[in-house]
Amino acid sequence: MRIVNKIRELGIGFVLETVFERVVPPWVFRISSIAVYQLDFDKLSSAPVSNASVSLCDGEQELTQLREFTADFSQQRQVIGVQAKIDGQVVGGLWMATNDYRDHDMGLSFSLDAERTWIYSARVDPAYRRQGIYSQLMSESAQSRKRQQKSAPLIAVSSVNQASRKAIERFATFVGKVLVIRIATIAWASSTGDLRQNQKWTLQCTRRPIQLKLAGQANESVGP
Repeated sequence: MRIVNKIRELGIGFVLETVFERVVPPWVFRISSIAVYQLDFDKLSSAPVSNASVSLCDGEQELTQLREFTADFSQQRQVIGVQAKIDGQVVGGLWMATNDYRDHDMGLSFSLDAERTWIYSARVDPAYRRQGIYSQLMSESAQSRKRQQKSAPLIAVSSVNQASRKAIERFATFVGKVLVIRIATIAWASSTGDLRQNQKWTLQCTRRPIQLKLAGQANESVGP
């Protein structure tokens, strides 16, 4: 029954995708359709408020606590952490990349100018879900950018993840979609909407990933 409920909530496509990715290493084969959104300040103004205290991480200690909670130990060079606490305990959090985001598994790199950030990881403790914490994390990530007169963050989700897409579409605007296929070190991608890419394919996806950016961004390239 739990499996049936999971399929109903997430969609059969996402469940099969998740199982496949657990069995097959990324350096062997990957195929994914990724939908990209931009958070909407106006939509987020009506986001529910939870009992959690939500704020940007302040200092290395809080960043370390958030890394342990989200199990995120990626090698992103410049990041912002947003945490949600109840009674001093971390119950939710997310990460924003501020200087390009590398998806090593797919062989993609998302180029970010000084105006933009990329939400690449978010988690809420299962015991505290459906209490508005996820929406509040998204709201704080956007408001922190607005206070600095920057653009709202970008966020991506698997196109077949029905639950996440429905949640995000409540407070975000669709930007575009990218289909990517990786076989060993070779990657191919095709993007639509307001996404632009520097090449269709690469033979060295880990060293020279396909670079994507939002149409109209000032920067044209991404560092290695």
